[in-house]
Amino acid sequence: MDPLRILKALSNPHRLDIILWLKHPEKEFGVQVHTKTLIDFPNSVSVKSIQKRCGVSQSSISTFMSILENAELVESRKIDQYTYFRRNEEVIREFGDWYNKEVSIQSDDIDKLLETLNLEDTSYPTTEETSAPGEQLAAEINTKGSDHDENRK
Repeated sequence: MDPLRILKALSNPHRLDIILWLKHPEKEFGVQVHTKTLIDFPNSVSVKSIQKRCGVSQSSISTFMSILENAELVESRKIDQYTYFRRNEEVIREFGDWYNKEVSIQSDDIDKLLETLNLEDTSYPTTEETSAPGEQLAAEINTKGSDHDENRK
């Protein structure tokens, strides 16, 4: 499993949709025509069905599916003259585990982070302290602007 390749593959909205649709293939695409797919390659969908649902060209779907397959997110099988795809659940699960461990903030990590925070820290400037210099700067600009106008006359 290559997390970077998977993240790149899922960065395209069409490819992400395809992975999400393939989670429930019968609901999203209907029953597939070839009975061999039900026996030999269950939960698979033909490229033509994916193209129809996605609404893009055949070449775009081929590119999308190639990228998803290179990321190991889908598996393919040729049945007669048609190519069928299905999700590679093992890799998707492995990626999810990796993401939860390495990327997302776990609840125990949040608790540790909160322990390090001092919510009564007064070292940061207050609203009043930060607004005064800005008001002084605005007054200086207005003053300089009016002098400049008087010199022109």
